[in-house]
Amino acid sequence: MTRRLLTFPKIVFCLLALASVWSGWALANNAASEARMLEDLKYLASDECEGRGIQTQGIHKAADYIAKTFASVGVKPGGVEKSYFQPFNYYSGPGKEKGPSKLTLKGPLGQTFELKQGVDFQVLGLSARGTVSAPIVFAGYGAIAKEISYDDYQGIDVAGKVVLLLRRTPRFRNAAVPFDGPRKDQHAALEMKFGLAESARAVAVLVVNDAGAAPDGDLFMPFKDTAPASAGIPGFQLRRSVADMIFQSLGETLADVEKAIDRDLKPRSRPFPGWTATAEANVERPAIACKNVIGVLEGSGPLANETVVIGAHYDHLGYGGRGSLAKNKNEKAIHYGADDNASGTTAVLELARRFAEQKNRQGRRLVFMTFSAEESGLRGSQHYCNKEPLFPLADTVAMVNLDMVGRSALDPKTQMQKLIVEGIGTAKHFEKMVEELNPGFQLTKRPGSPPYSDNDSFYKKRIPVLFYWTDTHVDYHRPSDTWDKINLTEMRKIVDLAEKTVARLATDAARPEYVHVVSKMKSIMGGGKGPRLGIVPNYDENQPGVQVGSVTPDGAAAKAGLKAGDLIVEIAGKAVPNINTYMAVMAQQKAGQAIDVSVMRGDKKVVLKVTPQ
Repeated sequence: MTRRLLTFPKIVFCLLALASVWSGWALANNAASEARMLEDLKYLASDECEGRGIQTQGIHKAADYIAKTFASVGVKPGGVEKSYFQPFNYYSGPGKEKGPSKLTLKGPLGQTFELKQGVDFQVLGLSARGTVSAPIVFAGYGAIAKEISYDDYQGIDVAGKVVLLLRRTPRFRNAAVPFDGPRKDQHAALEMKFGLAESARAVAVLVVNDAGAAPDGDLFMPFKDTAPASAGIPGFQLRRSVADMIFQSLGETLADVEKAIDRDLKPRSRPFPGWTATAEANVERPAIACKNVIGVLEGSGPLANETVVIGAHYDHLGYGGRGSLAKNKNEKAIHYGADDNASGTTAVLELARRFAEQKNRQGRRLVFMTFSAEESGLRGSQHYCNKEPLFPLADTVAMVNLDMVGRSALDPKTQMQKLIVEGIGTAKHFEKMVEELNPGFQLTKRPGSPPYSDNDSFYKKRIPVLFYWTDTHVDYHRPSDTWDKINLTEMRKIVDLAEKTVARLATDAARPEYVHVVSKMKSIMGGGKGPRLGIVPNYDENQPGVQVGSVTPDGAAAKAGLKAGDLIVEIAGKAVPNINTYMAVMAQQKAGQAIDVSVMRGDKKVVLKVTPQ
C-alpha cells in the first residue's frame, strides 16, 4: 500500500477539525453534567424534602434518593449490613412534656404542700426526666465567678440535695457596676447554672425569678424557651411566693436575702433545715434517628486497600428553628438549603457518577459519604470518625469535603470566579497540587481545617483534608436559599476541580503526609472564652460522663495522655455527668493552671494532670 503524505495546510485543517469535534464533545458533556446536577438540586431542595431537617420525613426521602442514585450508577453500598445507610441516634433538641409533672414540699413541722403545676411551679424545658426526693439547699444565684472571688457553692454541701437558685445574676440590670463585667450573661445562662449544680452533685434544681424579672407578674419562662439545652437532672421554676414561704419559716425573706447579696456581692448560701422536696419531671427528650448515606467504589492495584473519602452533609434546617437567620424566626417556613448543602450533596452524586463510569479504574478505594446532622454539630461525621469508621481510618489517606459550592461570585476587579479552599496546609503538597489543578478560579487559600464542616471530624483523626466552598451569602440559613439561585455552570467547574483532586489523591503513589496546623479559631468547648482541654466530645454517648471522641494534636489533653474513648467523669474534683456540666466546670478553670482530670478507661479509673490552654 502506498502512503500519502499530508501537506502542511491539510495537517492544519485536520487539527482544526479535531479541535472542533473535541470542543463540541466537551460542551455536550458539560451540558449533560449540568442537567444531571440540576435534577438532583431541584429534588433535594424541593418541598418534598422539607428542608431536610433531621426531625422531618423529608430528610429520609433525601437519603433514599441519594442511595438510589448510588445504586443506579453502580456505586456499591458502603453502610452497615450491606446497605447504603449508617444509622445513629442524636440525643438532643427540644424536650417535650409527656404528662403532668409533680412537686411536693415538706416543712420542718411536718406540713405538706402539694404544689400545682402551672400555678405554683412549672417544669423547665431543659429538665431531665426523673423523680427525686431530697433536702432543699439555697445556693444563691448558683454562680461561681473566680475573677471577683464570688462562689455560691463555697462552704456548702449540695451533694444529693435539691438546690434552690435565683434566676440571672446579682446586679443584673446595674449597667454601672455589673456582676463580673462582660461575663454576666454567661453566669445568667440556665445551662451554666445547671452545669455547676450537677458538678456539685445536686439531684435537682428549683429556679426562682430574681427581683428584676418578677415585676411583670413573676411569670414562668415558656417551656420552649428553655428546651433546646439538655440537663442531666430534673429542673423546675418555682413561684417567688412559694420560695418566700420557705425563707419566712426561718425568720427572713427572699427579698431581703437577695438585696443583701446584690449589695455586697457576698453569697448567702445555706441549708433549709427540715425542708425537703419530692419532685417528678415528666419530660422526654427522645433520640432522633439519623443516618449517613455511604457508597463505595473499590480500588485496584497496589493502592487498593487505602481510601479517599469524598463527603458532604445532606441535612439542613427543615422548617427553621435554631440556626435560622430568617427575619421572622417564629414563622414556620421551609429552609430549602439549596446551597447549604444540596449543592455539596449534588456534587458528591455527580462525582460518584463520573468515577463509576471509569472502566478498570486503578488506584485507591473511593468512599462517597453524605452526612446527616451536620447542622447540629457535625454529628454524622463525628459518629463515623469517633464511633463507627466503616473503612479503617488508618488507611484513609485524605478527605475532600464539599459544603456550599453553588454560589460562586465574580470578583469585580479580576473578573474571576471566587472559590475558597481550606486545609491546603494539612498535607505537605496540597497547596501545590491545588494550584496545578485550578482551572481558573480566584482561590482564597487557607491552611487549616475549619471546625464548621465535616472535614474537621477527619482532620481530628490526623487525616489530611481539603474543603471547597464559595462562602456565605444573603440567603444563608434563610428560606430564600433556593435552587434557582445556584450558579450551575460555576458549580460544575468546582465539581471538575474536585474530580481532578480526587483522581490525583487516588492514584499518587505517595500518601499525603499529614501536617498539624495551629488553628486561629477558638473551640466552643470549654466555655467559649474559657480555657480548653483540646478535645472533641462524642455527643452520641447516652451515658454519665463525657466521652472523648478525639484529642487535638499538641493540645492540653494530648500532652497529658488523654485518649479517644476515655470517659471524663471528673474535672478538678467536680463531677462531669454530661457535656453541659463539662462546659460549666471548664469555664471556672484557668489557662496554665494544672488540674486533675479523672477518666474511665475501660473498667479502670485514671487520674491525669492536665494544664488547660
